[in-house]
Amino acid sequence: MPSRIPALFAALLLAGCSTLDVPRADNYPATGQKKARAVHHWDVLAEDVAARTAAKLADWPAGEHPIYLRVRDDSPFNQGFLSLLRVRLLDKGVALSAVPTPVELEVQTQLVQHGAAVPANGVIPLPWTMLATGVGVWRDWDLHYSDRTLLPGAATAIGLGVGLAMDLARRHSQGDAAGGPTRTEVLVTTTLQSGDRLLAGSADMYYIERADADLYRNVPPPAPVPVVKTWQVVRP
Repeated sequence: MPSRIPALFAALLLAGCSTLDVPRADNYPATGQKKARAVHHWDVLAEDVAARTAAKLADWPAGEHPIYLRVRDDSPFNQGFLSLLRVRLLDKGVALSAVPTPVELEVQTQLVQHGAAVPANGVIPLPWTMLATGVGVWRDWDLHYSDRTLLPGAATAIGLGVGLAMDLARRHSQGDAAGGPTRTEVLVTTTLQSGDRLLAGSADMYYIERADADLYRNVPPPAPVPVVKTWQVVRP
């Protein structure tokens, strides 16, 4: 019996440790997110929102319920996006109104800036090394790339190597070529509503450069400079 005590104690210790364990931190499966770096990208988003809005209004009587567009604030992005969205909706035959109506389409922008530390150049490097154009080697790929389903399926080692090379080339062309991910993102939502009823909506998010954040903020106008009058006493 005394010889079994250490083993029993070890089993109890392991059982106790397992009950106090916490889930490990895993990455989400690799996905893509667009980066807005030009007014043309705003236009692409406006075209997409207009197409989805027009599709949802296809069953409405033509011209019977004109829509009034408005934004929550006067950031440079909101003003530009509103103008682009107005043109794209008109191109698709959606009836709009220049004055408030019972049906409104509201655009709202939320700027999200993450506080996690980033490299000095602001770009988070991908964990692989380029050997030549379109050819790369993955460093610690079993650690950083746990979702094997993203690779083209292959039953042989040759097929796996080809799939890995293709995936690395795609990451090089779509990741590094886009400037890499940033810690600054924008969420753009549109809500179609009539009174207290929400009829439709959309939500889109994308990266922006941190230096462009002011384009998405509602920057208040500068305070007026006070007029200072000076008086000179003149003796008669």
